[in-house]
Amino acid sequence: MKQDLCLCLTLLLLVCISVSRSGRFQVVGPVDRVVAVAGEDVVLPCYLKPNISAEALVVRWFKQDVVRPVHLYANKRNNEDKQDASYVGRTQLFREELKAGNTSLKLFRVRVSDNGRYNCFVHDEPKNEYDDISIQLLVKAIGKQPVISIEGQREGGVGLLCESAGWYPQPELIWKDGEGHNLTAGPTETDRDSMDLFIVKQRLIAHKGTSKLTCRVLLQQFRQERDTEVHIPGESQPF
Repeated sequence: MKQDLCLCLTLLLLVCISVSRSGRFQVVGPVDRVVAVAGEDVVLPCYLKPNISAEALVVRWFKQDVVRPVHLYANKRNNEDKQDASYVGRTQLFREELKAGNTSLKLFRVRVSDNGRYNCFVHDEPKNEYDDISIQLLVKAIGKQPVISIEGQREGGVGLLCESAGWYPQPELIWKDGEGHNLTAGPTETDRDSMDLFIVKQRLIAHKGTSKLTCRVLLQQFRQERDTEVHIPGESQPF
């Protein structure tokens, strides 16, 4: 019984020390989240400290909700056959800078689905040492200028529709009067286009006596917005 216990402890110890955090290098990256614009390119920074060469190391980039690697560099070459299909042809390491410890990933033509948490994992297989770092990528898309259209007479006023497309993440849509006060409107309707970007629309009943209305679409977390104004005719003028 005692021999069996010793054997189990020995095997457990071997498993624990077979792959360990590296004492020779550290993987470092940005403290803040990386923000990318949908459709454009972005670099996810990742470096070795000290700046030792990564040419003979294994560099794996993972995304939290994706099973296969986003990018895999091993045996001094890229391994596209083991890469997730949605990233094939869209990722690149800086090959000439691997010797200086630069293991950053360039991601081309950013998609909404790229939004999420990534892991830069660097492995020295002969020494069974590794280190890694997690990086949060936020994808955004600033949509088109809101379009206000007239839908005709509604309940003592005129029906207005405000619509804007091409946003990510889902934006907020609000109506304001001429003094900047928020107005009560109908529910916000949402849809997605072929690029998975948001289309938002909202209806409002404008009553005579209101001089100016503003439809505003905004992304709160990025502090970006687009406005469109409409001027309402006076009592003596028809809608």
